[in-house]
Amino acid sequence: MDEKLRREVTPEEAVDSIEDAVGTYPGQRRAHTKGIAFDAIFQPNGAASHLTTAKHLQEEMVEAVVRFSHFWPTPNPHELLVPIKGMAVRFLLPGNAFTNLSMANVPVFLTKTPEAFVRLVQVMAKEPLSITEKLEVLIKKPEFATIPKLLRSLTPPASFATETYHALHSFYLVSQDGTRQAVRFSWVPLEPLDAKHSYGSRADLESELIKRMEAGTPVRFRLLIQLALPEDPIDDPSSMWPADRQTIEIGVLTLHSVREDGAESLVFDPTVLTEGIECSDDPVLHFRSPVYNISAARRSRHM
Repeated sequence: MDEKLRREVTPEEAVDSIEDAVGTYPGQRRAHTKGIAFDAIFQPNGAASHLTTAKHLQEEMVEAVVRFSHFWPTPNPHELLVPIKGMAVRFLLPGNAFTNLSMANVPVFLTKTPEAFVRLVQVMAKEPLSITEKLEVLIKKPEFATIPKLLRSLTPPASFATETYHALHSFYLVSQDGTRQAVRFSWVPLEPLDAKHSYGSRADLESELIKRMEAGTPVRFRLLIQLALPEDPIDDPSSMWPADRQTIEIGVLTLHSVREDGAESLVFDPTVLTEGIECSDDPVLHFRSPVYNISAARRSRHM
């Protein structure tokens, strides 16, 4: 094993591993580099108000910024080869405050620990192995057991608008009396049946989404929470909860205009929360915050 990974990996080493694997691109994000952003409105329905004091989950509408992105950390990704896509949302709260929800169109995170994720990046970057050979390496390692099956279940999306996105990590909703309920968030598309078809090429999902909206087709997502029971793995992002856990719809997000700035200055750190929501002890969730900050700092220096 690499000497660096005999101990806990640092956020700097994680970013270094990504840069070593795919190179650096001046002014670009180190992951989910290519994407498109929108201004949006989120209308909560109050169904979560007994679980949390979070202002954006009561009944008043809030504005939001939404960014869809491709997983591959280069400006020109092989989009059809890597069907994992991201959906990051920033809810704009009173007093210039905000909170983030960063999601992907897979139900679980690829690994249980930050160290395993760095090893995954190293395996996927290893040359001259083909994709098939790299998958064979992953199959042999228990820490990557969920990845081959997960990737085989994915197909290239027809649209950013028709995917279901998952927060990957667990969070606690905190009520007025201090009760904490572990939940997982997801965005599920809310669309008319005739909106299922694509408005463009799978190889250009940004243009497809713009054409979809220009055609007058609403792009909306329902925000759902899945409630954990005591026996569910709260701090393991690579494990799913049973499908029979109670799920509640708590609001609807509606896109309304493309952002010309692409939200490129925004960092969608999933640990930036508001009163009424708390992070779980998931090690990957807590590791993401310094990784995002380091990536943003390097990007701002045009490295």
